[in-house]
Amino acid sequence: MEQAQTAGTRMRAALRGQGRYVLLAGIIAGEFLLFGVAAPYFLTVENLFNILRQVSEIGMISIPLTFLLLSGHMDLSVGSIVGVCGVSTGMILRAGGSIPLALLAGIAAGTAVGFLNGLIVGKLKIQAVVVTIGTQVLFRGLCYILTSGRAVSGYPAAFFTLGTGDVLGVPISVIVLLVMYAAAWLVLEKSWFGRYVLAIGNNQNTARYSGIRVDRMKIALFTLCGALTAVASAFLISRLSSAEATLGSGYELDIITAALIGGIDINGGSGKLQGTFLGILIIGILRNGLNMMGLSVIYQSIILGALLLAAVADLGGKRAKP
Repeated sequence: MEQAQTAGTRMRAALRGQGRYVLLAGIIAGEFLLFGVAAPYFLTVENLFNILRQVSEIGMISIPLTFLLLSGHMDLSVGSIVGVCGVSTGMILRAGGSIPLALLAGIAAGTAVGFLNGLIVGKLKIQAVVVTIGTQVLFRGLCYILTSGRAVSGYPAAFFTLGTGDVLGVPISVIVLLVMYAAAWLVLEKSWFGRYVLAIGNNQNTARYSGIRVDRMKIALFTLCGALTAVASAFLISRLSSAEATLGSGYELDIITAALIGGIDINGGSGKLQGTFLGILIIGILRNGLNMMGLSVIYQSIILGALLLAAVADLGGKRAKP
């Protein structure tokens, strides 16, 4: 009898969890209905592919940021890291460097700044929010120094295939995003690394007493975030054909909002990658649809802020973890 009750409790919990994803899918369907009526060109094939390309870049960054959120940490510097990596890649391409060299340089830059974030958080025991607010400003300032406030452009034609090319009609960036999400899901759900992430998010002290090297995990997570953000920046500058000092501004807000909408607990330890993926789609479709309706960026920010508050309120009953 007791086993049957336990099984019933687990089934009800699973159904409640799936209910969120059904709701999110319903919101996406509602967005398509609303914008399909309000914006005549919203449902064109060209625009739908445009949406996919736009969400693929923030989707790539959302993967490591979701891991960080699940561990109870946050990186508010990802937008600035996009700028640093994009500018670094663009400058090498403009100088005549090969595409592989430029891509490796951008990933190296992202890995380095991510490692710096992780080192400060892990070894100096400073809260991640405080650290990444500081590095957000620092990295953005570095972008302005590198570019002198001017756009970095003049890339070889072959580089544009990365952001605008497709395979059998599917954008390359979307294919890469789906592969990354599949790999990340396997890591989170089936590997020791994923179990460690959730353990740290649930209780850092308990994780430490269990033998998990919490500080090393923090460094690894922030380093991974920097590296994958660099990959996303390469697709972004390829699609935009240039890199500016403001590249990636505001990405952190979109991604964190999407993750919270998707059910990721801001305190860590609870949530699924598929929730973040659906949240990314909701934000991407919303921005695209509002742009096509001619709504000012100011009002878009208000709507996005309201969504963030709603998502936080939904998860607000959960207590912070040590």
